[in-house]
Amino acid sequence: MRARGMRILALLPVYGQASPTGAFVTTREYVLGLAKAGHAVDVVTTIKDPGEVRIEAGVRVWPLRYWRRAVQAIRPELLLTHHGDRKARRIVSQATSVPHLLMVHGMSQDQDLGHPGLAWFPSEACRDHYPAYRGRALVLPPPIDPGLYRTTPGSMVTLNGSTAAKGADVLAAVAAWMPDTSFLMVRAAGHTPAGPLPANVELVDRTDPLTVYARTRVLLMPSTTESYGRAGVEAMLSGIPVLAAPLPGMREALGDAATYIPREDIGRWVTELRRLTDPAVYAAAAVRCRAHADGLDYAGNLWAFEAACRSLRPRHIRPPGLAVRPPVAPRRGRRATTA
Repeated sequence: MRARGMRILALLPVYGQASPTGAFVTTREYVLGLAKAGHAVDVVTTIKDPGEVRIEAGVRVWPLRYWRRAVQAIRPELLLTHHGDRKARRIVSQATSVPHLLMVHGMSQDQDLGHPGLAWFPSEACRDHYPAYRGRALVLPPPIDPGLYRTTPGSMVTLNGSTAAKGADVLAAVAAWMPDTSFLMVRAAGHTPAGPLPANVELVDRTDPLTVYARTRVLLMPSTTESYGRAGVEAMLSGIPVLAAPLPGMREALGDAATYIPREDIGRWVTELRRLTDPAVYAAAAVRCRAHADGLDYAGNLWAFEAACRSLRPRHIRPPGLAVRPPVAPRRGRRATTA
């Protein structure tokens, strides 16, 4: 007989259909997976929201001002947060005796992960960025549902992001060398690229990924840092070749299916894009990409994450209600280290 579901409270900066970054998309997929597995999952959004309590796909979402009410109503058996969310950290410090799963999506300058019951990382590269952490760790790729991303590729060379960290400067330089090629740049939320873009670069706001990949022939990922490389996997599900910077997290995500190019070697990016104009070369690359993406275990990742959550279930029976103690002043003298 299957054990009863847990009561889980996720404290997240934002939650919803239009999540702005891969970290929030990944967390939302895990949250929905937990709900579908029979757990009662509620979310408190830690960025101030003037809205009211709402239901999204079976998940109750509470604005930050209702967090105490949410804790008392839910009596959570597990708290789930993002590393770097200071408001969530303060709430965790006040909710006594509740196991805590910390999601570490990126390589933050703040390397102090605290003392969660379990820390989740999307890659070994991300885990290695926090050498001082000695607690329990789960290294598990993001769950990427093929049904949400698989489409017929388009004709453009795409960059999913408009910041230098995502490689906007590289795309602009490559586009200037290839005036007869159409490029697509997806704007990062609230960001405008530095400097003018070449005339053959179309800048669009973030939208449904299917719309983006349906316009994409090749995906560029000349990032300065990546903890995984989710966009590359999403594109590969449609057989879209990926050219990427040789970052450890990117290699874990994309394996041998991607072509890796030093970020600063603009000539090589141009050469590889031109090579992919050969139908035979493109077809072979598309087959490799699709096979790699199809080999990733979406359902297995959801199951493994849920199993990790269940492993944190308290062994004792909690009485009705949950003690919430007054805020504790932060300890002095703690400093984040850098790699």
